[in-house]
Amino acid sequence: MARTQSTCGARTKHGGCCRRLAMVGASRCNLHRGDWATYTIERDRERARARKRPKR
Repeated sequence: MARTQSTCGARTKHGGCCRRLAMVGASRCNLHRGDWATYTIERDRERARARKRPKR
């Protein structure tokens, strides 16, 4: 079975590319992820939706 998960696209301190696998649904590994990442943005949107729901 071929690996379809991409590698992290971040640059290391020494100027090379990170060799770790990217997290599912993202372009970075868990060491290089940030608040800008797609999965973080989606999680924040879900939290905002949960706060806007009317309480019964």
